[in-house]
Amino acid sequence: MQLISVSKKGQISIPVSYRKALSIREGSQLIIFSDGENIILKPIELPCEDKLSAALADARKYAEKEGLSEDDIKTAIKESRKSRR
Repeated sequence: MQLISVSKKGQISIPVSYRKALSIREGSQLIIFSDGENIILKPIELPCEDKLSAALADARKYAEKEGLSEDDIKTAIKESRKSRR
């Protein structure tokens, strides 16, 4: 555990030991969560084009296997977005 400070601009520095342990480099992206009392920073890795293409191919195979049409998928996406609001 280490103590850090917030700058006038609201910035923080992540200690080197944490950056090394989590492979955080310049340009790395983090997602921030809060439960109202705690803040959690989580490194995220955006998928490369190959992984994204493979996931899309898997999703297409699944949809075809289940007999889902493009309209079925669009409807499911709309319902999911609506329920999150």
